[in-house]
Amino acid sequence: MRRLSALVLALATITVLAACSSSSSASSDGVRTVKIALVSNNKPYTYADANGQPAGYDVDVLKKIDAKLPNYKFEYTVIDYETGLIGTKSGKYDIAAGCYFRTDARAQQYLISKPYNYYFLSLIVKPGSPIKTMTDLNGKSLYPIDASDGRYAAFKDWVAKHPDVKIDMTPSSSQATYADMAKAVHDGTYDAVYRSKEQFSGVQNSLGFKMEVTAPVDGRDTVYLFNKKDAQLQQQVDGVIGTLTKDGTLTTLTEQYFGQDNFALAKKLGIER
Repeated sequence: MRRLSALVLALATITVLAACSSSSSASSDGVRTVKIALVSNNKPYTYADANGQPAGYDVDVLKKIDAKLPNYKFEYTVIDYETGLIGTKSGKYDIAAGCYFRTDARAQQYLISKPYNYYFLSLIVKPGSPIKTMTDLNGKSLYPIDASDGRYAAFKDWVAKHPDVKIDMTPSSSQATYADMAKAVHDGTYDAVYRSKEQFSGVQNSLGFKMEVTAPVDGRDTVYLFNKKDAQLQQQVDGVIGTLTKDGTLTTLTEQYFGQDNFALAKKLGIER
């Protein structure tokens, strides 16, 4: 009987400890810490500032969302693109942020937020290049796009709509740096990079050579990716995004970071969601 009593006590102790461990993600006042993976070196969307602190358009939007959700406390980690995706899918992080596009493949692996911004694709070319539009790339080459990148989905959609335009672009299995992309075009290895003007602007001063950027040739909505188990969090974040869109807060932020109303431009290009 003494041995049985000791065993029961031991099991009860283990159960209590396990219960305490499973509730450690929430504080005593019921506030849950939400872990957010931010893509590094992705100006002006997400990056670490001079002091190593999270910064960028996405971060400012997330801070405004956090302020309207008192039951959550957002915690940020600046990491690389692939680690953010893998970590969010596995549950290490709750949200992945950093100018992600909505794609069918991602919809199968993550929960997806409402659009909180729009990403406009331009072509980065050598100075004096005759390439101004996607159709000017007929018979020419684009720097390889990572097959897991939302730009690849955008490129495929554009090509499907323009079957007479033949563009040489072989998808890659990794994400190159913006500097490497620009250098390959500058050196003549490829004719253009399919990228945003804002992201190129973040590195152009460090290149050591000049490049040109065309007007927007396409665009997509950008979203936050959630772990599949976080439906309630996703729904609450979506509610706040809707509010910030209607009251003009997001328009003001796009004007601050991009020098234009991205929502109005998305409507003009016919990509508004």
